[in-house]
Amino acid sequence: MLATLRERNPLPTGSFAIGGGLLVNGIATFGFLTVAKRAMGDESYSALAVLWALVFILGPGFFQPLEQELSRATAERASRGEGSAPVLRKTAQIGAGLLVLVTVGLLVAWPLGLDERLDNAKLLLLSLILAMGAFTVSQLLRGLLAGQHNYKFYGVFFGVDGMMRFGAAIVLAIIGVTAAGVFGLTVGVALLVATFFATKGDEPLSKPGPEASWNEISPSLVFLLGAALFEAFLLNIGPVAVDTLAGPGEEIEAGRFLNGLLTARVPLFFFQAVKAALLPNLADAIGHGDFGRFRDVLVRLLVAVSGLAVFGVVFAWVAGPFVVDLLFADQMSRTDMALLALSSGLFMAALSLAVALIALGHQRYAVLGWLVGVVMFFPGIMLSDDLFLRVELGLIVAVTTTTLCMAGLCRYGLRTARTPS
Repeated sequence: MLATLRERNPLPTGSFAIGGGLLVNGIATFGFLTVAKRAMGDESYSALAVLWALVFILGPGFFQPLEQELSRATAERASRGEGSAPVLRKTAQIGAGLLVLVTVGLLVAWPLGLDERLDNAKLLLLSLILAMGAFTVSQLLRGLLAGQHNYKFYGVFFGVDGMMRFGAAIVLAIIGVTAAGVFGLTVGVALLVATFFATKGDEPLSKPGPEASWNEISPSLVFLLGAALFEAFLLNIGPVAVDTLAGPGEEIEAGRFLNGLLTARVPLFFFQAVKAALLPNLADAIGHGDFGRFRDVLVRLLVAVSGLAVFGVVFAWVAGPFVVDLLFADQMSRTDMALLALSSGLFMAALSLAVALIALGHQRYAVLGWLVGVVMFFPGIMLSDDLFLRVELGLIVAVTTTTLCMAGLCRYGLRTARTPS
């Protein structure tokens, strides 16, 4: 009976283990932002909302490919009985180079408009740079854990990260801190502490193995970097777009939009567990030439995602405004919440298909799919004059075109992958 249930489970192996950590992280994230908003007030909270969006655009955008490539390379070496230490060193060198590039870019961008987005608070700039360094280290760790199928400590990472942020916010609120920059520093610090705790497993994180060439890591990294940047842009651009498009008297709207967005995206947040476990599972199927299992895992996941998306839209319409008011004392309309939930549901489908393309070795196709969405976001925001609605429509147009493009590319990629055999 249990074996039958496992076979019918639409989620890849490891999803539930990671999901436990994400559950803690999700609750703690809402707690962190709720405490921060009440401690700082609306104006400072809007600056923190922009920082939050930028952290999760640049962090995953530049450093998520480190996790994906290290995870794939670690899993491939493990299947041959080889240690991953050499590929870890190569990936870490690339990560250090990316960190320098991003840091220099932020310093250059500060006087060119980034200062206005971050309310001219240099402590927020420091928070952003610290978070980038923390992302570099944490993504390397997560790549090792995912490649080793060590989903328990992958979940520990998320749980500790969320609880550290939440606990720090409570302490800051109690002692009367109101500066957005101080709350912003907790984002990077929490990531570093979580990375430390997630290294405490019984098994070593990496073992010696044959020396790795750059070709083992770098050829697809450029494509993964492009895909991750475009993906992170679409996932987190909302509050930044609202802040940029806001007119007089709308200076605090970025914070309100972030609160509605996070509430509507609860299913997408937990989908991170599926995404982290999906790539090693699909790559394993491809590695064994089992295209039937590859297709079966992907189709069952997309069916489950469709059902979750419908549930998310209905829940957002019915209960979304109440939840936002309860947690953040902000007002969001049913229409806004339903549209945000719809874009989140479409995003889960696009993410599933993008991971499938990466597993097939077609990283350039994933880049193309996300690029189409980024381009379509800009005409999408022209469809309305209402501040929130134009950003919501921009997201829906972008993610819909991305999903359709990804679906066609994935079908083509699977067909071409099966042709030689």
